[in-house]
Amino acid sequence: MDAVLHTVEQVKAASEKQRLLRRCFVIAGILLLLSAAGVGVWKACFDRVYRHCVAEAGTEVSVADFMKGSYTGTIIADMGTPIDTHVPGTYRVYIQSGHFTYRSELKIVDTVAPVAESVDVVSIPGEVHEAEEFVTEIRDETAVEVRFAATPFFDHVRESEVFVLLTDAGGNVTEVMSHLSVVPVVGEVVAEAGTGLPDAEAFSVAADQEIRYATEEEKEAYIQARGKADAADWVDETGEYTVYLVSYGGVYTSRLIMVDTTPPQVETQELQVFIGDALSAEDFILRVTDASQVTGEFVTAPDTSGEGSFTVEAAYTDAAGNTVQKQLRYTVAADTEAPVITGAKDIRVVLGDSVSYKRGVEVTDNHDAEVELVVDASGVDLETLGNYSVTYSAVDSAGNAASKTVKLTVAMPAEVSQETVDLLADSVLEQILKPDMTDYDKAKAIFNWVHSMGYLDKTNHEDPIQAAYDGLYKRSGDCYTYAITSQILLTHAGIPNILIEKIPTRRLHFWNLIDLGEGWYHFDTCRRSDGSSFFYVDNATLMAYSNAHYKSHNYDPEQYPEIQ
Repeated sequence: MDAVLHTVEQVKAASEKQRLLRRCFVIAGILLLLSAAGVGVWKACFDRVYRHCVAEAGTEVSVADFMKGSYTGTIIADMGTPIDTHVPGTYRVYIQSGHFTYRSELKIVDTVAPVAESVDVVSIPGEVHEAEEFVTEIRDETAVEVRFAATPFFDHVRESEVFVLLTDAGGNVTEVMSHLSVVPVVGEVVAEAGTGLPDAEAFSVAADQEIRYATEEEKEAYIQARGKADAADWVDETGEYTVYLVSYGGVYTSRLIMVDTTPPQVETQELQVFIGDALSAEDFILRVTDASQVTGEFVTAPDTSGEGSFTVEAAYTDAAGNTVQKQLRYTVAADTEAPVITGAKDIRVVLGDSVSYKRGVEVTDNHDAEVELVVDASGVDLETLGNYSVTYSAVDSAGNAASKTVKLTVAMPAEVSQETVDLLADSVLEQILKPDMTDYDKAKAIFNWVHSMGYLDKTNHEDPIQAAYDGLYKRSGDCYTYAITSQILLTHAGIPNILIEKIPTRRLHFWNLIDLGEGWYHFDTCRRSDGSSFFYVDNATLMAYSNAHYKSHNYDPEQYPEIQ
């Protein structure tokens, strides 16, 4: 029984062993098949990418550059050294597409030489400059080394060519030519504005160096040689200026920078002002010293709304921004003083002349800088003889008023002219004539005005202008004056008239003829001792009177038109 059982167990063990062996054979077969298939897949992968790629430095590289066809989902795997296209060299590239990873090789080359712009350098003796200072705007896709082809001479005053070599990472070389000017003056000097032009030694680069400012002739020759001036001439204000200096036998330029670092010196004064006055910080300045324009601004606004003494703070700043602060005092008072009118005095003017009422007249005020002078001459008639009143008045901003009245006299000129007589005649007619009068009414008004004149014997019969003046202005004279005065008034009134003269006997006599549209009539305005008057009388009437009074109006009919 035991033997059988042993045999059974052995049989079971042998059977399990065989089953395991069979499974191992199956697995080994599968692995063998898979291995054979893997070799095919790896080969196929190499057919999808380029094994070697070459790109110019700086070129942008993408996955598509490595693929032989179009495949989706491919990326450059983050394996190995990162690619820097600005550094020449060979890079191993891993590309993953789906479950597969491919390997390729990228070579970055640099075949383009660098380029740059030259820079001319101005230096002083002994000042050393690097090669990089002689070039600018270097352009290349790789790192560029800059060095001198030959080291320049920095110790001697001279102008020389400088050659700079640019070598990129690909070994490409470019040569750039610049210039080095070693000059015996510093590039710039800073001085305080307002202190004047500094000594020429301030621009020297060595002790005991002979240096001076260039003369106008030397400067002009320098400018002409260069074709233009570098900048404006120096002035004693803030800013940058070109100066011309002579040293080592040549003319050189340098920059003078005038700066203002000193606060202004401001002396102020106490002010007396009135209520309502506007104040500025500049009002308090008595005198100011600075190299530039100084402006003032209140820190706190002043108050002038009421009387009293006050203080206020102001800041005074120059054009460079330097500031000084000041405490200011001012007193506010009420204005109760009226303006003062001076120069107003009586006026004498010739008939018909114009008048400049404000000439020589001024108005001043204790507060207002300007007060309007008002002239009231509304009652003056410069075309009429007589005395008139002219009033001057002024009111200041506080309401204080002042006035002054003077007398204006319209008088006759010392020498009588036809123009003066015409003005007088028009003035008389303006008084005695009305717009609605007929010619007859006008003649009667003229007759009455002349007939009322005073009689004065033995006047000048040789000067009709003087006679008219005596009648119109003085209102007196003899028969000649009456006749001449009547003549000018009738003429100005538009009434035809003729001067008629008596045939001489023992006494002369003059009168007028007028024509009112009905023929000529006698018009004698002269007073008669018996009270007779002859306005618009016919010839028969006047001749009857003449025959009865010693031929008072005897005349030569041949000399005159027919009289009615």
